[in-house]
This record gives sequence, C-alpha cells and structure tokens, in this order.
Amino acid sequence: MNPPGDPRARVTAASAMGGGRPFVDATGTSVPLGGPVRTVLATDESVGALLVELGADVVGCAGTLDGVASVGDTRSPDPAAVSALRPSVIVTGAVGRAHDLTDPSVVTALRRIAPVVAVDLERRASAIADLRALLGTVQPPGRRSLGRHEGPPQPG
Repeated sequence: MNPPGDPRARVTAASAMGGGRPFVDATGTSVPLGGPVRTVLATDESVGALLVELGADVVGCAGTLDGVASVGDTRSPDPAAVSALRPSVIVTGAVGRAHDLTDPSVVTALRRIAPVVAVDLERRASAIADLRALLGTVQPPGRRSLGRHEGPPQPG
C-alpha cells in the first residue's frame, strides 16, 4: 500500500468525492465525474434495483424496472434513448473487471453521453460502498415554491 500523499495511491470511490478527483470503478478505470450526480441510469435491472434501494434518482434502465423508463434490453442500452434522458452518470455491472454489456463497444458510445461507472454485483458489499460514495453527491431535484393555484385543496 502506498503512503498517504503518494501520487501512486489509488483513488477510491470514497476519496473521489472530495475535490472532483476521478472515481475508480470495478473495472479499475479512473472515471472523471463532471460535477454533482443528480440522476443515474442503469444498464440492467439488478444495477437499477440496487440504485433505487440506495435512494438514487434512476431516470432510465435497460430492461424493465418498475416506474423507470426503459432504454433498451437488459445489458443492451440504446445510446440514443440514454442520451435523451441526460443522466449525470451511467452505472453498469462488471464481471471480471469488464463492463457486463451484451456489446462491449456500447461503452464507448455511452461515455460520450455521461461518465460510465461499473460496479461488481458479485461483491455486493463493495458495490454498495462504491455506490454510496458515488450517491453521496446526489443532488435532489430543485425545489420551488408552489403557486397559489397549486396549493393543497381547500375544504369546501
């Protein structure tokens, strides 16, 4: 292990949230995060369900996830559908330190849309820790005051 402050020290999910440093995902890839995470998109139902469980604002999922827009078949997201939802981050599964997608070349197209972070669901505790670190920067949707015509119904 490298001593603290050593430039060779591995940047982990937890340390990445500090000063805009990259997030190292389950593939070992350093993923630069462009700003606060507001919305996420999952490339399969297992990843999507875990994100929902952790309180993420999941705007899309490849496959079927209750209450979430579908962006293609499981592990086979349609980049055009993903782009239309404008996620802050795209989360994929990982197997053997590789993205678990039907067509691995789709990762390149997804990276043009948003940062792509992989989590290893076979190492659930590690996946949860990484996602909690990532989601620690989730920003809730903007709140606005209700107009007079939008208030709760008045007793009649």
